[in-house]
Amino acid sequence: MLRILEVRPLEDKKIFIKYSDGLKGEISLKKLLAREEYKRFKDKNFKECLRIDEESGDVIVFDAIKLCKVAMHEMLRLRKQMEKVGIYLGDG
Repeated sequence: MLRILEVRPLEDKKIFIKYSDGLKGEISLKKLLAREEYKRFKDKNFKECLRIDEESGDVIVFDAIKLCKVAMHEMLRLRKQMEKVGIYLGDG
């Protein structure tokens, strides 16, 4: 079963994720956190509000935003495949 082994905050509202199958990478949450419904978290310390949910294994931000571990894994996997053929999408 796919598990997140590590998640940690990085600069500029990005997170680093490492999975049990060896896949790892960075995902930007900047656009997500800029959405109107999450503006209330604008002044909160992003680095102190990041955890892995014990039950689902998903990433929880500010105890309000649930990031699906499978969806983020697929994003990283597809980005790695695209980079292999020379396609770069910029911030993830």
